[in-house]
Amino acid sequence: MTSICAGPDLAGKKNKSEATLAKEMLHDILLWFPDRKLVLVGDGAYSVNNLLGELDDRVTYVGVMRADAAIYDVTVPKQSKSKRGPKPRKGPRLPNPKEAVKKADGNRRGSGPWTWQTVKAEAYGVTRKLKVLSFQAIWPEVRGLVPILVVLVRDPLGKFDDKYLFTTDVNASLSWVITTFSWRWSIEVAFKASKQVMKIQAPQHWCRESIQKLAPWVWLMQSVISLWYFTEGHKLPQARAARRRFGDWDTEWSLAHMLRMLRAEILANTITPKSATKADLLQLLSALESYLNLAA
Repeated sequence: MTSICAGPDLAGKKNKSEATLAKEMLHDILLWFPDRKLVLVGDGAYSVNNLLGELDDRVTYVGVMRADAAIYDVTVPKQSKSKRGPKPRKGPRLPNPKEAVKKADGNRRGSGPWTWQTVKAEAYGVTRKLKVLSFQAIWPEVRGLVPILVVLVRDPLGKFDDKYLFTTDVNASLSWVITTFSWRWSIEVAFKASKQVMKIQAPQHWCRESIQKLAPWVWLMQSVISLWYFTEGHKLPQARAARRRFGDWDTEWSLAHMLRMLRAEILANTITPKSATKADLLQLLSALESYLNLAA
C-alpha cells in the first residue's frame, strides 16, 4: 500500500483548486500503478466532494473534517407504510465534531456513545497515549451517502490541538488513522526546506517550461541529498563531530545540516594536498576564494 500526502503547495495553477489538482494527480498515479492500493492524506482543503465524491475503490482517504460538519447517523429509520413521500436515505443528524467533543467532555459516567477512549498511537515521531472519540457517520456534502469513520483526537498533555479526522475506511484501526495522518507533516517539512534551503522561489522565470522543470529538479536533489546522508553521510567524522556540538534545538535530520555535510565532504575530496601539484592547489584555492565571495 502506497501513501500520498497532499499539502497546500500542490496548487500550482491559480485557475484550478487544490482538490482538482489532487484529483488529476491521483488519476495519473492510479493509471501508473493499476495493481496498487493507495492511501491519500490531506488537510481540510481536500475534504471536498470534488475529490472524494467518487473516490476510486483502490484509494483510502485520511483527512480533516470541518468542526461544524453536517453529519448524519448511518442507520436509516424505518418509514411507516402509511406515510407518503420518498423514503429517508440517512439517519437523524448527529452532533458536529466540535459538539461531539463537548458531549464526551461532559460525559461523567464514562459510558454511552459519546465516551472518550484511550488509544496508543505514533504521532509526529512519538508514541503517545491519546483520547479518541470515534463513530461512523454520513457526510453528504463530501461523500454523499457513503459512510465514513469519524476519529476525534485529543492529546491529554496538550502537545497539539484537538484533531477532527475521518477516513473512508470504516474498518480502519484508530491508531492507524492517527499515525497515517501524522505522516502528512513530512510534506510541510519538505516544502519548508525547498523554500529556505534550496531557494526554490528565488529564480526568475521567463517561460512556463522552466517553472515546470524547477520544482521536480529541486525535489529530486532534496531526495538525493537525504538518501546520501541516510546511507553514508551520517557516518562521516565531520557528521559525528557536528552531533557532539548540537544544542537542544538542533537536529541532524534537517536538510540544512545534510547539505552542510555534503558540501564539506565534496570540498574535502576536491582539495587533496597529497596528490595535487602546487599549481593545482593554487588554482583550487583561487576557485574556493571566488566561491566564498559569491556566497557572501
